Amino acid sequence: MSIPYRKASPGQEDGSAAFLDVVWLRASGTFYGALLLIDSRGRPLEFVHNSLAAPASFLWPASQVHRIGVTSLVHSLFEACRREPDLLVCPVELGSNEFCRTELAPSIPFARVAAGSEREAPQWTWVNDPPGPAMRAHRLAQVLQDRGLATEPCARLRAGLREVYPEVSWDLEA
Repeated sequence: MSIPYRKASPGQEDGSAAFLDVVWLRASGTFYGALLLIDSRGRPLEFVHNSLAAPASFLWPASQVHRIGVTSLVHSLFEACRREPDLLVCPVELGSNEFCRTELAPSIPFARVAAGSEREAPQWTWVNDPPGPAMRAHRLAQVLQDRGLATEPCARLRAGLREVYPEVSWDLEA
């Protein structure tokens, strides 16, 4: 005897979210970045990564190196991604709202997320206009929050970078 269940139709999907992170290892002068596309249940759909050697000389102030490096690397990840997500999420450490809005400039809803404490939920800060109630990104953000997936994929991004670049010394203090 089979067990009856309700299967969601393809039209009821909650969409997909892209999680983005960039690590700058100053000691090696290299940026490493990754983008992980997941569905509303946290299942991976696509993983894109890249690295970039930072410009190095006395002519480049560290703030400009960071801005240019992160921007160039993120745009290369956007171009390499084969699917268009409904929502883009990054950790707050990636950059300020102004930096993310003007330099990264995605046209989809984009949020910076800060991990909360054990008792507090992660804090979402919208980089551009928050999605309206009729947008898939609005529902998707709520579903990710409810399922504990607002910040967890960022840990998977870092683990993915460690696996893809095993020769790198991942001392993030450097």
